[in-house]
Amino acid sequence: MTGDEISPEFTSELSNAEKRLKTLYDRRDGFQEEAKVFREMRDDLQSKRRAVLDGIADLRAEKEALYLEINEAKARRDLYNQRAGLLSGNLRKKGDEKKDEPYEDRITLEIDIQKLEKRYETEPMNVDKERDIVKQIEEKRKKLRSIQTREPDIRRAEAEFTDIKEEISDFRQRADLEHARINELYTKVKELNKDIKDRSSTLDHLRSESDKRHEEYLKARSQADSYHQKAMELRDKVLQMRQEKRKVLNESRAVIDEQNRMVREELENPGKLDEAADDAVKMLLKKGKIVL
Repeated sequence: MTGDEISPEFTSELSNAEKRLKTLYDRRDGFQEEAKVFREMRDDLQSKRRAVLDGIADLRAEKEALYLEINEAKARRDLYNQRAGLLSGNLRKKGDEKKDEPYEDRITLEIDIQKLEKRYETEPMNVDKERDIVKQIEEKRKKLRSIQTREPDIRRAEAEFTDIKEEISDFRQRADLEHARINELYTKVKELNKDIKDRSSTLDHLRSESDKRHEEYLKARSQADSYHQKAMELRDKVLQMRQEKRKVLNESRAVIDEQNRMVREELENPGKLDEAADDAVKMLLKKGKIVL
């Protein structure tokens, strides 16, 4: 096939194929750009989601530390209550011992003795009454002497009793403080749980949006791949047609070059030049281009 044989249909088909190829390239590039946008949106959402996850992990670690502190406070509270309970048992035991050994106040006995002695001295009474008064006085004096003998031990016991009560009160106060601290810590845990719940909702939203962007990315990428595949198939056809066109043009150029060479050779030979001129005139006469 020579250059004159490149048909308009072939030229039109090649031109249309090149236009379709450009359209396929444009659509492929458009979907690739769209896929890039969706990928960046997905990656941004995933980055935010990782930040939220890190924040939740920090909150959970803080909550675990609070629970550890709560357990320690509970252990101290229970220990204080246990010690207070043991001391309360000792206190009750000492109280029971005091009940088993009734104790009359020394001053009260002294006043009673004075009253009895005054009655004995001032009031008229028979012998039996006097004996009864004297007996009461002796009994109270005996008790008074016993109290005076035991008073240091009694005072010491009373001091121990008071010390135990104060120690119990101290342990109860410490237990109450630890209990208040436990409630305070539980309040913080409750706040952390609320914060974790809120962030978990945000996390779910980010995960859902990230999944949507990923699906859109895959869809756009699939479209881009599809147009790329079609473009590559059409590109092969366009390259083949261009190669065929170049081949025809090269062959035509070679024919023209050969004809030019032959003409130059004939021009350099006068005999052949006259012959060539006669041939040219005959051809023109044959084609009706000139009339003699």
